Amino acid sequence: MSKAPKHPSQRDDLKRWNNARGVPRSGRPCHEPHPALYYFNIRIECGVVEDPEGDTHASLHAARDAAPAKAHEIMAEGDQKGEGRRSWRFEIMDRANRQVLAVAFANALDRKTTNEAEGS
Repeated sequence: MSKAPKHPSQRDDLKRWNNARGVPRSGRPCHEPHPALYYFNIRIECGVVEDPEGDTHASLHAARDAAPAKAHEIMAEGDQKGEGRRSWRFEIMDRANRQVLAVAFANALDRKTTNEAEGS
């Protein structure tokens, strides 16, 4: 007895599934980038505020590019509360809790000022 599907259409469905992106063929490498999880811990004067959730980014460069906007948000919140947060910095950590990058909030201000001057 044959173990092949009874109907030819079932056989064709299996071929399509094997060729689909959902199931890679054996031996065929996957070249699609996988997003990574980065934690944006904040270094303040008296310690570190840990980011418990983290954010997913396509690369470390993408995480670095997201840092200024996050810093502006946090500094604006501090300004409303009368707290100076310009001396704070992000310590961006990878999934293994290793620091892969540090971004000072003051640098985010410099970047915004530079972008506004170029846009004027």
